[in-house]
Amino acid sequence: MSELLGRRGFIQGVATTSMAPSMLEEEVDSDSDESTSSSSVAVLTMPMRFDRRGGSYVVDWELNDIRFSGVLDTASPFMTVSGSCGEIDETWGCLDTTFDSLERRERRMFSPTYEVYGLQEDGLTDWLRGDVVLRGEEGELRMEDVTFGASEGFGERVGSAPGNFAPMFGLVRDVSKGIRPSLLSQTPFTSFTVDFLSSKFTLGRAAWDEQGGGDVGSRIPLVDLRPMGSPAFEYACKVESLVVNGYEVALDRPVFAVIDTGTTGMLVSKRLWDKSLLQLGVAQCAIELQTIDGGNLVVAASTRSCRGDCLLVSTPIDVLWQPPEDEIGDGAAPKFDVIFVGLAFLTSRGHLSVDLDKNVLSLGPYERSA
Repeated sequence: MSELLGRRGFIQGVATTSMAPSMLEEEVDSDSDESTSSSSVAVLTMPMRFDRRGGSYVVDWELNDIRFSGVLDTASPFMTVSGSCGEIDETWGCLDTTFDSLERRERRMFSPTYEVYGLQEDGLTDWLRGDVVLRGEEGELRMEDVTFGASEGFGERVGSAPGNFAPMFGLVRDVSKGIRPSLLSQTPFTSFTVDFLSSKFTLGRAAWDEQGGGDVGSRIPLVDLRPMGSPAFEYACKVESLVVNGYEVALDRPVFAVIDTGTTGMLVSKRLWDKSLLQLGVAQCAIELQTIDGGNLVVAASTRSCRGDCLLVSTPIDVLWQPPEDEIGDGAAPKFDVIFVGLAFLTSRGHLSVDLDKNVLSLGPYERSA
């Protein structure tokens, strides 16, 4: 096996390794968009629902006339499905063709890869093309020849809940050269909004406020971590300060918060985990971010405020992104830390919105729970 795609942090905000057998020879151009669309809708508002099995929000779509569901994930770029029926709960949907079938071979766009995530192993992932339909309040978007991943087999990793496997509807648009095409790069949309209050997800061609979404909330500049080794433009914000259980953590190197709706609580790079009180259990955590206008925004969660479907869990992870040698030196450890900030911190904000062209994140005003 030869490593084709390197390492990347995707599903549930965890670092990933992809290994690809040499089955097809191709050069992946992440900026190209070979899918076609038959819809001119400027905005598409889709329903989302909370799935208690994995503590995440789920959306539905149609692929080759079959209904599928997946986790709405702002830390992943891909649309994935189960490649074989019977591997996971079939309410997620599954392909009824075998890996070696003629239909699969004709639909194969790129060499299969082995997708290994921090909390989930997807086994061999087949990269296929198919016709996708997204339905919303304003109409529907029909796209032909969309690249998606079909996973053959799933396995648990340390820290994952037994049987907690799910396909995903990834919302990271921009990826590095050599990474499989993202879902959003194959659509006409340049922004999205996740509205937790109304349980709706909106794809648009304008920012939240320009779409008439009301209070835009606080605007936060996004930092592209690809120069530091991330293989995708994750929705990362520079952390100004971190307070855990009432004690401020000394930050001796840059820390970035990645907005991750595919995670329930928070996933913390292991070095930061080891030097903070998180390893003793988290009762309260506050993360201070700087806004575009120079102000500060605190994103916080606590066991007191996090009730019902909210789950404040902190888990250490190994971030396997490999920065270039001129950044870290040959064989040295990355000189930054990452916190994947999940739903326990985000739902209290009412909504989040990302402008993909302006590289800006908007978080709504704090919504105090009843």
